[in-house]
Amino acid sequence: MPTTISTLAQQLNSISSVKGIQEKMFTFQQQISTGVKHQTFKEYGVDSQLIQEYRGDLVESQVYLDNIDIAQINIKQMNTGIEETIAQAGNVLSVINIQIEKGSEFDLDTIKRTAATALQIIQANMNSRVGDRYLFAGTDVGNAPYNGANTATANFQTHITDWLNGTISTATLESNIDGMTDSQLGYSTTVQTAKRIFARADDSFEVDYTVFATDDGFKNVLTGLNALANYERPAAGDVPTDDEFFDVLNVFYRKIQDGVNDLRAASTTIASGSQTLETVKQNLMDDRQNYQKLMEKTEATDITDSVVRFQSLQTQLEASFRLSSILSEMSLARFL
Repeated sequence: MPTTISTLAQQLNSISSVKGIQEKMFTFQQQISTGVKHQTFKEYGVDSQLIQEYRGDLVESQVYLDNIDIAQINIKQMNTGIEETIAQAGNVLSVINIQIEKGSEFDLDTIKRTAATALQIIQANMNSRVGDRYLFAGTDVGNAPYNGANTATANFQTHITDWLNGTISTATLESNIDGMTDSQLGYSTTVQTAKRIFARADDSFEVDYTVFATDDGFKNVLTGLNALANYERPAAGDVPTDDEFFDVLNVFYRKIQDGVNDLRAASTTIASGSQTLETVKQNLMDDRQNYQKLMEKTEATDITDSVVRFQSLQTQLEASFRLSSILSEMSLARFL
């Protein structure tokens, strides 16, 4: 009888040992498959708060990185539109210079055609989009900032016709064209009240990369080109003189030139903003690497060590199974 009790106790101890080994093996198996020490925050004890903070920092920094990437895409597309506008305006200025050099052979039709072509391209540039968001509309991203080309053409034609027939003077023509409202130039009413746009790059840091289609750069180029596209040289019976014709032409030329200079300044501004965003992005990426290292130090497990421990326990488990088998045979033999 005492021998039977002793054998039973050994069997129970063996079963308990096997269960303990299996539980440890399961823990190491989880570590190997997940790469972390524990499966719940509670098991980390005092380190659980740190882990949650690191994870929060990683999520937050990724949001800022996404904001920066979106802004950089927008800035790149905006700069493309600005550069194309500058190039088109430059073509028109070159044609005017060439025609003026010809003197009596001045060809206004060539200037008008060149201006009209450039005007269409620039109007499209002002409505540049990334996805469904208009880039030169400020916060009014859902609406095209320029939608009144026909209205603008009619207004310019009216001013020039009034000038040719003597209804208004040359000075008044220049003043009227210079003083045209955004609506008269063809801009949407919503862009006129839109706010500036910013890229949120960090907790307390934003970068303004706003360029409105209604800013002086686009507006001056648009005005000068539209005036040229609808310009007419005084004919017999018209009031303005030939000298006044060239004076007005020079006003349009300077208007376009001023716009080009303003656009170059705008391009420089958003390029500077892009560089700033790139610096912040690199800092955020460095921070993320630090967070990852801290996470690994606090939360991650040593996979190699876990594998070694798992294999060691596996060996122990096999030995326990063999021991249990031997004890069972001994018990049965004793019983018989």
